[in-house]
Order: sequence, then C-alpha cells, then structure tokens
Amino acid sequence: MSVSSVSTSTVSSILQNTVGRLQTQLTTTSTEASTGLLADIGLTLGENSGQDITLHQQMSDLNAISSSNQLVTAQLDTAYNALTNLQSSTESMVSQLVTGQSTTPGTSGAAALQQAASGALSSFTSTMNSESGGQYVFGGINTGVAPVASYSQTPASAAQTAVDNAFQATFGFATTSPSVSTITATQMTNFLSTQFAAQFTGSNWTSNWSSASSTAQSNRIGVNETVPTSISANQSAFQDTAQALVMVSEFGGLNLNASAYSALMTSASSVMNSANNGLIGAAATVGNMQNQVTNANSAISLQQNTLNTQINNKEAVNSYQVATEVSNISTQLQTAYSLTSQIHKLSLVNFL
Repeated sequence: MSVSSVSTSTVSSILQNTVGRLQTQLTTTSTEASTGLLADIGLTLGENSGQDITLHQQMSDLNAISSSNQLVTAQLDTAYNALTNLQSSTESMVSQLVTGQSTTPGTSGAAALQQAASGALSSFTSTMNSESGGQYVFGGINTGVAPVASYSQTPASAAQTAVDNAFQATFGFATTSPSVSTITATQMTNFLSTQFAAQFTGSNWTSNWSSASSTAQSNRIGVNETVPTSISANQSAFQDTAQALVMVSEFGGLNLNASAYSALMTSASSVMNSANNGLIGAAATVGNMQNQVTNANSAISLQQNTLNTQINNKEAVNSYQVATEVSNISTQLQTAYSLTSQIHKLSLVNFL
C-alpha cells in the first residue's frame, strides 16, 4: 500500500485560489447587498439580458422626453403669462378708446391717450420678445432671434417709415403739415382700413415688424405624440394689437378736426376689440398645449412606474438571502485566511 503525499506548496496554492474566488464572490454579493440589484446582469440573466436592455432603453427614452417636457412647460408658461398680460393691456386700451371717441383733439385728454398708446406699444414689443431658457417663445421655429422689432426709435424704424410714407402717399402731405386738419372722417376711415392696415399684414409685417417664423415649434411630448408647442408673432391677434396701438400713438396727437379724430378713435377701438378677442383665443390655444403636456407627463410617469417594476423584477435581489451569503462568504474567507497563515508557518525546522 502506497501513501500519497501532498506538499505544503500545493495546499497553499489551493488555498490562495480559494481566497481569490471568495474575494470575488464577496465583492459581488456586497455590491448586491448595498444596491439591492444584480451586480452582473449579463452573467446572471444570460440570454434574458436582452429583454432587460430593451427595458432600460425604453426608460432612457422616457426620461429624455420628460426632461424635454420640463423645458416645453417653462416656455408655454412664459407664453401664457405674456398673453395674459397683453390681453389685460388691450382690455384697458379698449376702455380708453371708447372714452377717446368723445375726447376733443388737441386737449390734455387726447395727449394722455396718445401717451398711453405709446407706452402700451413699447410694452407690446417687450412682451412679444419674451424669452424662456434663451429661446424667444413667440418666434415659431425661429427661436434665436427677437420676433418683433421696436416701432419707436431713432433713427426711425422700418415700420415707422413705412407708416409715414403710406400717410403721405394717401393724403399728399406729411403728418406735420397744417393740412392735416382738412382730412375728413371718411378719408381717415378709408386710409386706416386700406393703406395703413396693409402695413400690418403679409410681406409688410414680415419685412418691417417680424422676424418670427409662421411655422410653430413642435416637440415630442410622448412616446408616440408630437404636437405644436408654440404660437408665432405672425398671428393676426398680434398684428391687430400693433395696428391699433400705432394708430393712436402715431395719429392721436395730430392736428385733426373733431370728426376725423372721432373716426380715428372708432377705427382704433374696432381693431383693438378684434385684437383682444384674438389674444383670448391665443391664450386658450397655449392653455390647451399646456394641458397636452401635463397629460403626456402623467402618461410618462405611469409608463416609468411600469418599467421600473419590470426592471426590478429582473434585477432586484433577495436582500435577506444576499445578506446571508455575505456573512457565509466572509466566514469562509476568514477560515481560508487562517489556514493559509497556518500552512505558511509549517517548517521542518520545527520538528528537528
């Protein structure tokens, strides 16, 4: 009968391999214990890991849409607040213009109304150039440029020059001429509804007033939902607002006779009423966009919860079981360390 011998070197090597394996297992289980998730999804799930990757891709897409929707919400909130303020201003001007119809031209009342219109026109420009996150909310898809140019400036703006030219071409004299007092109510009404009104539509508007795109900005607010998320400064409500305000600020201080001045106030009141109604409609449109984004966010939240549940079902570990494994592996590792230390102390010198 032969006796097999095992050297201390062989035993030491086996123990070192065991220690390495246990250390790897301890690292893995410790990670799972702290995160509550599988440390190596591919190794654990095997061929089913592809489904898990798909779930993560879907979650990433939802997270990106959710982040984008936060920016869209901020832009729509800015637009809605701007429209609310603008509509409040037009309501105030409508009331003042009704009073202006019985105001005598050249009086302090007429001067106050002209100044009010000039101030409202300046505020209109500022409001139309509202920004959110560095983007102009009324620029359509052209969000990088202020959509509306200032009317009153030095030297005269393109819009102001065009209005002055239209006045002179119609009446044959400038707004500063004494002949202004000879303009009849009919002539004033016809001018305001034709040559003057034309300055606030079509190519005149886009050339002299607006740098906005008529194409609304659109955003993907849901997995399968892309909707318009802005309105353009080129809409008629804004054109009417500018038209009525310029009408009063530009001609309200002229040396008009009483009938021509009354015709001016009547026309301005009519256009401003139209502008006010248009702004109410624009605010409603933006409000509907806000609701669409809110509903989309709610749907996204539900989808994210569902995906989280599916991912956790695949990746979550049993915390009690993992904690037990950590304890067992730690005990085995300490035992292996102890045996390794004992073997290293073995020497023939101790037995001689």
